[in-house]
Amino acid sequence: MVRLKFTPVVTALSGALLGGLFTPVPALAQAPNVGFPFPPGGQLGTKATVNLNGANLQGATAVLVSGEGVQAQITNATNAAALPVELTIAPNAKPGLREMRVITPRGASNGAHVWVGGYPEGNEVEPNNNLAAAQKVEKLPLTLNGQVNGSEDVDCFTFQAAAGETFVFDLIASQIASGLDGYLALYDARGKVLQSAMDSFDRDPRIVYTFKNAGTYTIQVRDSMYRGGGNFVYRLTAGKIPVITGFLPRAGKKGQTVNVTMEGANLGEMKSMAVQIPADGGDVTLVPATPGGMPVNGLSLMASDLHEMVETEPNDEAGQAMPLPDGALAVSGRMDKGGDVDVYRIKPAAAGTLAIDLFGRQIGSRIDSYLRVLDPMGKELQANDDSIGKDSRIVFGVAAGTEYLVEVRSQDQRFGGDVYYRLQIAPPGAQDFKLTVTPDEINVGQGGSTLVTVGVQRLNGFGGPVALKLEGLPAGMTVSPAFVPAGGGSALFTLTADPAAVQGAYGIIRVVGTATIGDKPVERVAVPFETYKPPLSADNQTANRNMWILPAAVMPPTPYALTLDKRDITVKRGTDAAVKVTSIRQMGQVAQITLTVAGQPANVAPTLANIAANMNEATLTFKVAANAPVGTYNIIISGNLANNVQVAPAYTVTITE
Repeated sequence: MVRLKFTPVVTALSGALLGGLFTPVPALAQAPNVGFPFPPGGQLGTKATVNLNGANLQGATAVLVSGEGVQAQITNATNAAALPVELTIAPNAKPGLREMRVITPRGASNGAHVWVGGYPEGNEVEPNNNLAAAQKVEKLPLTLNGQVNGSEDVDCFTFQAAAGETFVFDLIASQIASGLDGYLALYDARGKVLQSAMDSFDRDPRIVYTFKNAGTYTIQVRDSMYRGGGNFVYRLTAGKIPVITGFLPRAGKKGQTVNVTMEGANLGEMKSMAVQIPADGGDVTLVPATPGGMPVNGLSLMASDLHEMVETEPNDEAGQAMPLPDGALAVSGRMDKGGDVDVYRIKPAAAGTLAIDLFGRQIGSRIDSYLRVLDPMGKELQANDDSIGKDSRIVFGVAAGTEYLVEVRSQDQRFGGDVYYRLQIAPPGAQDFKLTVTPDEINVGQGGSTLVTVGVQRLNGFGGPVALKLEGLPAGMTVSPAFVPAGGGSALFTLTADPAAVQGAYGIIRVVGTATIGDKPVERVAVPFETYKPPLSADNQTANRNMWILPAAVMPPTPYALTLDKRDITVKRGTDAAVKVTSIRQMGQVAQITLTVAGQPANVAPTLANIAANMNEATLTFKVAANAPVGTYNIIISGNLANNVQVAPAYTVTITE
């Protein structure tokens, strides 16, 4: 099955800019929320009933599923805490991760994750908390769906194996956003641990084991720290099934056919396969058909415009350095043994700047890379540990006809088929940009507004403005002007729902950015991402993961909303601008509304005034200094009523000379 990688591109926004704008909004508690699905997936070519467990799920009108080949049908929408859904999974659907969203008259839910597999399915049956009470599995291969329900819960499954058989035990938990930090242990009939595994691919362990003797064995699943809970769900696929433990290369040139060599278990005579890289680009992910059936994982190759090579050993030191031809290229390699170091020799024909990029975690590897540039005698000239996440990058000026060594190593000494990399050495590419968007589900109350933030990552010196447009908005919802100014790192804009918009109306939207680079328009689609707390993380430690579905939905009115007497204004430097803020109070809300402002440029100072208790209006004044920057800006005015934060439609201010 294909394991899809999340590689968030996040542009940090200053605390001053975001202060108060992302405070949790109690009014949104009425929106649907999915805590976890169970079972968290289904088999190709079957129908699977999945219960989405959460809150405010009653009255659901639709369930969205990412990708093609999987359809969701609601079977009963009366329970607020559980929504049963029948998934119809086509035989030719793409295996791997899927995202699901629930739509109700109260808005769109957060994303839930399920996995599409290739083997028959079964569910864990309690009690199976020790070896003596292990659940008997009569026929393998099988995918077992389970839950580590509480503290110190363990799940045990017993089965028969013949001498010489190689079994694979593959756990999917972290990859479906489970709270489980998985641990696997394989026992013989006497209770002796034969093999254990944890902290593997995306923290999901896998055991590959060849049995010396026929007999009864037990596989145990638990959390590494003996934690548990409803959202500690997993999928354990077990049996004499194929697994790919390593393959090279990791990329291919566009339009060419690449011969991929593979290693693993239960692959039969299949050691390689030809993979066609599309001429029009687009990375390739596929599950090869092997003599032993569908592997529990697949192949994923980057589509490249460069000359692609594969590392050859030995290249562990300067005297063994693998020579690379001059020009833009990339090398696929891996750490073959503990302490492995891979060294490459380059000799640029012309002086210039080279960007040396190590793609590892970005393409699914376990490598924690460390990258160095050395002179021929081994003197370090430049080094980098973490540049993009755990991946390394060096931008280095080279002299014509001079030899350099490029060294790759793994910081944590890991090695094996899943500790691979793609080393790219080329002049810095053309200017470009990437976009992200938050939140990853957008709910707008009737008559109200919601803030949307787009972050921009600028590549190779791009500094121009980016125009934004939204596609797919539901009826009754409008967007304020949306743009990233030249040199800016983000855009703040708002979506507003008409008071008469239909509750539960929704659209799957795209945020598209367009910029002129050189003399050509370049278009990029913003990637939605969610922020979450990984298993075993500290209280303040969060991570980001990309999402596929970006829903925007109309929800019921919030306890209050803010409107403006004008949505845009043009003002000269050295003058003032004023805007009247009006509150629409509902549900008996009469307390003071504290107003704050974000998004204003330098040298534009707001004079704040709150909306007093039992009152509905306040006027804010913006003093535009004589040296304020000329340009157009979205200013975001937010209100706080008893910790309920709402925003007004964006106030677009154009400053002129």
